[in-house]
Amino acid sequence: MIKRNRLLNRPPKSLEERYFSEIRPQLYENHAHHHQYGVRKGTTLAEHLDSACQFILTVSRIAGVSEDKRPLLLAATAVHDLNKLDTEGRNVKTLARNKDFLREQLERACVLTFVVTDDDFELVRKLIERHSGHNISDAARFLPEDPDIERWAAMLTAADLFDLGIPDEKRFRKLETELTVAFGRSCNLLRLRLTEDKGYITALLLGACEEVLQKHGLNSLAIFPDGELFEGEALPKVNLTKEIAGVWQSKIDLVFGNNIERLVRPTKDGIKITHQAIQQNIEEVLINIEALLEKKKASYKSDKIAKDVTKWGDAAGADAINKATEVGLIPVSNAEEFAISEGLKAAYLSYREVGLSPKEVWDKIACHTGISEQQRIALEPFNGQYGRPLFAAKAAINGIEGIQEALKESFQLRKKSTQSSEDIEVSEEVIAAVNRMVNLPFAIRLNGVNDLNAYIEANPRQRCSLGSTSNNIDELISDNMPPGTKVQAFSNRLPGGINAEPKRQADSIAALAYQLMSVGANFPSVKKQDPLYLHLALPKGSAPELLRIWRELLQQLAATNAEGGTVTVDEIQLYRDNILEFKANKVVGAALPKRPEFVHTTVIIPIVWGETNASLALLKSLRLGLEISLSLDIGFPFTLSSNLEVELFNDVYGRVEGIPAALQPLLGNGQYQERQDAEKILERLRCIGKLAISVASIQKADDCLYDLARACARPIELYYVLLRWILREQDEPNLSAIWSRICESLNTLLKNLMPNETALLTQYLKEAAQIAAEAKIWGSSFKRTAQTEPFTAFIAAIRTQKSHLDLEMIFAALIQQYHTRLDRIREHGVGATKLEQVKRYYEVLRKLYEEVYSARPEKFLSDRKTLEAAYLFFLEEARKQLKSQSQDDSDENTTNT
Repeated sequence: MIKRNRLLNRPPKSLEERYFSEIRPQLYENHAHHHQYGVRKGTTLAEHLDSACQFILTVSRIAGVSEDKRPLLLAATAVHDLNKLDTEGRNVKTLARNKDFLREQLERACVLTFVVTDDDFELVRKLIERHSGHNISDAARFLPEDPDIERWAAMLTAADLFDLGIPDEKRFRKLETELTVAFGRSCNLLRLRLTEDKGYITALLLGACEEVLQKHGLNSLAIFPDGELFEGEALPKVNLTKEIAGVWQSKIDLVFGNNIERLVRPTKDGIKITHQAIQQNIEEVLINIEALLEKKKASYKSDKIAKDVTKWGDAAGADAINKATEVGLIPVSNAEEFAISEGLKAAYLSYREVGLSPKEVWDKIACHTGISEQQRIALEPFNGQYGRPLFAAKAAINGIEGIQEALKESFQLRKKSTQSSEDIEVSEEVIAAVNRMVNLPFAIRLNGVNDLNAYIEANPRQRCSLGSTSNNIDELISDNMPPGTKVQAFSNRLPGGINAEPKRQADSIAALAYQLMSVGANFPSVKKQDPLYLHLALPKGSAPELLRIWRELLQQLAATNAEGGTVTVDEIQLYRDNILEFKANKVVGAALPKRPEFVHTTVIIPIVWGETNASLALLKSLRLGLEISLSLDIGFPFTLSSNLEVELFNDVYGRVEGIPAALQPLLGNGQYQERQDAEKILERLRCIGKLAISVASIQKADDCLYDLARACARPIELYYVLLRWILREQDEPNLSAIWSRICESLNTLLKNLMPNETALLTQYLKEAAQIAAEAKIWGSSFKRTAQTEPFTAFIAAIRTQKSHLDLEMIFAALIQQYHTRLDRIREHGVGATKLEQVKRYYEVLRKLYEEVYSARPEKFLSDRKTLEAAYLFFLEEARKQLKSQSQDDSDENTTNT
């Protein structure tokens, strides 16, 4: 089992924090490989105990159990399956009354400090004995006892039943029965499920559901990757959909209300204002526009503007320019007028969002800015968006004030067009989205046939680039869509038209989800890159308190970058020591959420790695994701994808989408059914990370990492890649020292990749290296070429093999030639013994050549560099073993003496 990181490093402040930082990791250390059977098949004992402990923490808090008793309930729950902890097959009652055994198990689970007095031990014993239907079978039933014991035992029983592998309906009935006793009132359960997860916007929706349901007397009982479980004395009998939609809308508005500057954006086509901006604070929008116009004024370049004037003037024609000049329409000639022209363009773009024609737009602009009727007519031949602002700036006598009035009118028209006959506070679109995204039991179910028909009957030009095809489609530019979103139609690129950017069609909620992400995540300040998205989900059945701890942890990590940008890891510590040490970075890393409410059942973390290839970005993102996902104190199911929206988490622990073929031998098929599957992949990534940092400089470690990852397709090639990098970094490397650094990681990686592999190739190479080490069959120095000399002589003999010579002749000559070589370079020469050793050495290599390569020289020679590198490392390993054995023999002789 690999050593896993911990994310919670601060001192615990509450019982829940102590559980997640101290007790939960110990449960997984002790029982992660203890598999269960029957109705609990498919889960480990660690997962069952963890589920029960989290449930008891939540239920005891809801029930108002005193703070001095809650730790005892937790202690009993952490060891409640005593029969599964015993190796002798004794029953729960016998084990619960064995105080030494009970103490031992409490200590192993790190909860013994909660159980201090004899009364504490007695309470723990009673709770364990009575859980899961065990009867009271001692004399205590005839004596007066604390009436709360029955309630506490019911809580433990419910915790034991919570993760039972039976249908929800039957399991919930059992839970309601036990919780009715535990709470001393009737208990009803309500399971809220998501039908789709769109990231931050879905987290806000779940937050709205939780807020409204708590207002109506329900408590959050447990969190699942696809929803949440609530309990209450009575379930709501009214339709709360509209109320939930209203709270959801207010949460979305609050996010955008604090990010107006992100919604008013300067583009090459003019200043553009999104719908979300004008729904928040119009005055703030106007302030941002004014600030952008000041920037435009400061960036004024006369030569560039002159080119634009010439371009759009020529497009209108000489006659149009002459008529414009006659009525005082003189082109922009200074910074002040350029700012006015950009303001006119912003007003034009805003009016056009309503659907007005260019003529109608300019009629309204002229009215507000003081452009006369004659001037208005003279402007008609010029391009509405680019030409008219350049020629109308001098004529706009009302200046910036007139432009602001035009903008205000356009904003009001846009607000009316989006509201139309719908409810002003909560639109029907938002209510429909609530109905579609969560399975509220009191909501009117939507007809799926309508959605199918909308998709089938949609105009091909309105096919969605993002989200599902529906009646609510927005036409957006690329900045408002996830990077890499494809264009479905190029209808605006007509012959002779301007070379404008093609529009993307998007479902309005899907587009809003991405805009929330772009506003709410700490993206780097540089131009946006195509990120990978790490989707992390709370494990099924998580306590609501874990959500609070997880939110605080993410906020703490995000605060590592005080400027609000991305957070990355110290790669030296990660590769060398497998330690997660977060630090700020302006360009690459994880764009953590800015607000805690963006995290609920899941969280999406965009990860960017700068100018790197997609495969390397995938490797680095997966390493980071697995280190977080497999942390001992929390542990998350995960998905790594280039898509913002992915399938909901089901029974698969981890999923990686888009693994290239070259990396599949290393990363598998991307479907990791259980935690152990993900651990195996993390071990591989840790090994190649340590190898990379051992043979390459930190600046080139990523390139080496990528080469090693590709070499895993044929693991024997790892030796060649490592040797190539060693020689690239050092002219005369100390191979013995380097081998001592990399051998453990390399052998672990090979064992992980090929657990049952006993390849003849490896076997014969190692055998030859062992003979060479024992007989000292190598050249005249410890340089690399001298060490591989007998092996390269074998390669040379195969390369120069003549067709008329058989293998007997070739190897006989090879043996004699190399024996002669050794006799010449050794100070005292060599004799018959060395000849036999050389003969045995080449007999092994002959077997390799015949049995592995079928005596085909072209096949063998294609692998010569790989074989030479592997042989060199096997020789170092054989020497290391001989040295160790010699040291052991010396120590033994010293001891005997």
